[in-house]
Amino acid sequence: MESRFFRTRDGFRLHYISHPCVTSDCDSYCILLHGFTNDAHVWDTMADVLRRHHHVIALDQRGHGDSDWDPEHRYSHWQLADDLEDLLQVFDGARIHVIGHSLGARVSMLALESTRIEVASLTIVDAGPEVNPDAGERLVNDVMQMPAYYADSQAYLDCMARVYVMADSSVLANMARFSLRVTRGRLAGKTDPAFTPGIWHNNPEFRQRHREKGELSDQIWTALRSLDLPVHIVRGQASSILESSLARRMIDELKGRGVLSIVPRAGHAVMLDNPVKSTDLIAQFIRDLDQSGSPAVWAEKELVSLV
Repeated sequence: MESRFFRTRDGFRLHYISHPCVTSDCDSYCILLHGFTNDAHVWDTMADVLRRHHHVIALDQRGHGDSDWDPEHRYSHWQLADDLEDLLQVFDGARIHVIGHSLGARVSMLALESTRIEVASLTIVDAGPEVNPDAGERLVNDVMQMPAYYADSQAYLDCMARVYVMADSSVLANMARFSLRVTRGRLAGKTDPAFTPGIWHNNPEFRQRHREKGELSDQIWTALRSLDLPVHIVRGQASSILESSLARRMIDELKGRGVLSIVPRAGHAVMLDNPVKSTDLIAQFIRDLDQSGSPAVWAEKELVSLV
């Protein structure tokens, strides 16, 4: 595990974790994008498996983890998509698989619609062009109720456990290890407090982008339909963020380019709730795609629960 940085087109220093492939003959990359208020370490368990066959790059998105905070609070989906395009440029010429969870998946769809970089596949983990309003509101409320400061790392972990009620305790503890920084002599989370209103439509940058580009959900639907590559949609069985009907509609819109997996004993935080099964499904998809060139063969395997 190596800590690295790159510069975006607007000069921001973004952090990513490089998990080098364990063998010397790897020539492909898995690029991982976390969700709202998480960071690159949410992928640590999965990265340990994926790096058996690929170099793994886990990004701290702008305003998260060890990446720069934006003093102008430019945290819209479109800005984060620009950041991802800049990261893809770093690995241009390699075989690339993109895996995004929640916000990271929505950002990935927007970025892959416009990038000139060739990408081999996209895995969308529990996200869609639309968000169930009630579930989205609960998610934001959970974040807004987190304390600004913590007495110690255990206090932070206890708060996380109340939010991620289905999470594997060891995976959650690992993520919590890296999620705090010292601010004004006190322990605080690494996510910019301005990120929540920035991503949820309540700041000038988002409103300006909305005027220029139109309704965000419409833009993401258009991006999804435009993707000319294999797409793997992974849904937590108990998720209220990606409802079953929306997942089915996404598969229909992909017109044969998509497959759907259901992860049992998992809600929205799929990689935290059932790290073994979610990792197996995602790694198998990429492995079979690399071997066969098509996800259609893989879609019939028993590893996948198609609904």
